[in-house]
Amino acid sequence: MCIEDKDGNPVSRYGDPIWDFTPWAGKAATFNFGDGPKTYAYSVVIDPVNTDLLRRLAALLIWRQRAGLALGTVLTTLKRLRKILAICSEYRILAPDLSRYPAVIEQVAQSLSPSQFNAAISELDRLRDARDVLGFELLDQAGIQRLKAAQPDHDQEQTEYIPPRIWTYIVHRIAECRNDFLAHQEQIEACFAFCVDAYEKNGVQAYREKGGGGHRNPFQVARPDVTGERSGKRFHGAFADTALRFGIKEVIERWVGELTTRRGISAFANYFQVVQYAALVDVAAFTLMRVNEAASISWNCLRWEDDPVYGRIPLIESETTKTDHDDSALWVTSPSVEPSIRVLQSIARMRLTSVGRWKEGENPHIITAALEPWGATSAATRRAKANPTLSRLAEVVRVFPFLFDLQQISIADDDFRIARAVCPTLNSEQFQVGKVWRLKWHQFRRTGAVNMFASGEISDSSMQLQMKHMTRLMSLYYGRGNTALHLNDGARTLLVNAFYENSVREFKTIQTDRFISPHGAEHKARLLAPANIGGPVNLISDSDALHFAKMYRLHEIGGRLTPLGACMNNGPCDGDCVTSVGDCAGGDGKAPCATVLFDVQRAPANQKRLDGVNQQLGMTPADTPRYRQLEQEKCGLENYFAYIRQA
Repeated sequence: MCIEDKDGNPVSRYGDPIWDFTPWAGKAATFNFGDGPKTYAYSVVIDPVNTDLLRRLAALLIWRQRAGLALGTVLTTLKRLRKILAICSEYRILAPDLSRYPAVIEQVAQSLSPSQFNAAISELDRLRDARDVLGFELLDQAGIQRLKAAQPDHDQEQTEYIPPRIWTYIVHRIAECRNDFLAHQEQIEACFAFCVDAYEKNGVQAYREKGGGGHRNPFQVARPDVTGERSGKRFHGAFADTALRFGIKEVIERWVGELTTRRGISAFANYFQVVQYAALVDVAAFTLMRVNEAASISWNCLRWEDDPVYGRIPLIESETTKTDHDDSALWVTSPSVEPSIRVLQSIARMRLTSVGRWKEGENPHIITAALEPWGATSAATRRAKANPTLSRLAEVVRVFPFLFDLQQISIADDDFRIARAVCPTLNSEQFQVGKVWRLKWHQFRRTGAVNMFASGEISDSSMQLQMKHMTRLMSLYYGRGNTALHLNDGARTLLVNAFYENSVREFKTIQTDRFISPHGAEHKARLLAPANIGGPVNLISDSDALHFAKMYRLHEIGGRLTPLGACMNNGPCDGDCVTSVGDCAGGDGKAPCATVLFDVQRAPANQKRLDGVNQQLGMTPADTPRYRQLEQEKCGLENYFAYIRQA
């Protein structure tokens, strides 16, 4: 394997200490692996074994795993990896053994640039997927968690995480708004076409541009001096009458307020704005797109990928806001976004048709400016204007007060506690208990990533459990790479870092006295040994710790929060500890599962669960499979309470 110039002459070979990429880059571009002569005082020096591993990484990035990336991006990634291997060489350890040396991982964390730290986490996670090809793993999952935990200079401007109760309300509300539109779509489109025709027949736009007032507005009661007979114009009375005739008065008033004599056709335009913003929120909430990326989606943005493992996967295609052409423009999304796309298509088609810009078969943007002829915009501007100016989301909430109930998006004690746990830098002046949550577009990007790895606290609501299920394909698809699809790399970086950030948060919580093992403290220590984020666990021997670390790297143990507390098993088991906890807590008459941990703070939630089980038992015929399953569930929950009382 070698790099050749345009005439086919070799410029660099695989074993060379420096690779010359000038023929590919069109300008001077080299990469020093660190095992050649030290030409400068600051030249990197790496031992031969680690250098060989670095060459394997380079070959993978360039020729296999990430073909098609800009060369500059590849070289930047290689420089980050070289820094890690150089530290391994300095401490005289092999790079694949780095996960066993937490002190060295701390040094790696200190050496990485804060602006590149998240990208490094994402790349290390990506390399785990290629460990079979590489023949080694630079950092295992526990090692990456430790590196993420050691990230210095935490982002002081960290985007706020929307608390699950508020997020769930918003998702429900925008779905209600969207579905209302779809239920009345034919009537809305017919009414819109009627209104446009009425404005054109009365020549409203031309008259207005000549300095005329609103005399030709077709939706008013005709004055005696401006009758239809004398002027040739036609008047249809108040717009509320037209909306009622088309069957859409109620739906418009539900979302923008009452239609009155003074506030008529303008409310129709406001309704379109509300629905468009609601659909845009839906797209932002169920992708990891930035708002400008979501606002640039086109008519054919929704694609379906037939994956042999996961089935049909919905993808959104858009213009990326990044300038690098390798930051691809495909986002994995939820099937629930499809109705919102249909809503946006309908509004775009109506608006573009009203200014003569709709052409069947084209691929226009579907987030449009207000082009209706009853607006104040001139005809020339309407014909030329394309992209809208998006308002801040807090401004949308203020201007359209019927979209959200401010009481529902006001911060409660639990909302503040969860938001602060996920975002320690939460601005305590802007976000206080009792205040309305100040929504921002970018919050949906971060919240969406965190929700895919939601903690046990967040998964209390059935809606959140449903959302974790709906977005599971996103995390799986981004996590598996799927490089042939050119998935958006910025979204993947965000998602991967959210996963490790959440894992670190969970493991730190699990190690506290809040979590107990029904098999004792020493047993809990053995379970936590491979993923211990803090100091060493002294209750087990070094050989035991190495044994469990190997098990963790082989994915034979793991860790996740559950309704009972936590499950440290990363493989298959009899129960899932979500829909049923009987097997986990010993409801089958056996001892509790060896990998279960009980969270003493989940007693109130589990008491509600036990009350629900008792109610179902009272309504279920005895000696049936369902009754026996409920009995097992009841016994398991009672075991949970018995163990936490002992603690």
